Amino acid sequence: MTRYFEADGLPLAYDDVGEGEPVVLLHGFAADRRLNWKLPGWYDVLANAGYRVLALDARGHGQSAKPSDVEAYRPEGIAGDAVRLLDHLGLRKACLFGYSMGGRNAAWLLARHGRRFRAVVIGGAGMNLLAAADAKRWAKRGYALTADNAKTESLAIPAMVPLYHRAVRRGGRTGALAACLMGAFPNMSKRDFAKARTPALVACGGKDTLSGSPIPLAASIPGAKAVVIPGRNHLSAVTDPFFKGAVLGFLGTHR
Repeated sequence: MTRYFEADGLPLAYDDVGEGEPVVLLHGFAADRRLNWKLPGWYDVLANAGYRVLALDARGHGQSAKPSDVEAYRPEGIAGDAVRLLDHLGLRKACLFGYSMGGRNAAWLLARHGRRFRAVVIGGAGMNLLAAADAKRWAKRGYALTADNAKTESLAIPAMVPLYHRAVRRGGRTGALAACLMGAFPNMSKRDFAKARTPALVACGGKDTLSGSPIPLAASIPGAKAVVIPGRNHLSAVTDPFFKGAVLGFLGTHR
């Protein structure tokens, strides 16, 4: 049963499954909590391992509110909703696991709100997150979606085209998705993580050209570990049994 809470006046949808140590799940761009987490089996994997799964539909996605204002998608909003969910549920701490855009949000939360999380998994977000021009590239893709004759191919990321089409078929709004691309992908650098002390795992597919290698990003985070998911690209890594085992092993050492 879908649950809701309010953040910045926006109703946001989430699932609450299982019992035990809470884990907040943050999905990728143009996906939603069920597509990114439930269908690939993560709900069952985590719940069966004794975790309470808190899977959030990011603002602009799924069954959550879909504002078209770029400012609504700044990290303080879209990433900060994870902290607001913990506050709503009266939880002082939880584990955090994000993938793709959700991995970027997890990295931002690690840098800004690390004390609220026992352990952080940054999935599908690697060295490209540290690129100086990264935010501009994502904003350009967002502007492309707002063009009068916008073609999703102008996103210039083949793997994301079917995700975008699927999101629209499932009730997604082009204006909201464009605003998300323009607001939710900030530049980050090694300096952002200088004070991070929360255990972190950075994981990307070995063929994930969208994210890049997890190793340089992990090296920028004090004490972080890197995992390369063999033979997987950005989309296929989500379902990988090796990835699931690595995440369970990492979280299990920080319960």
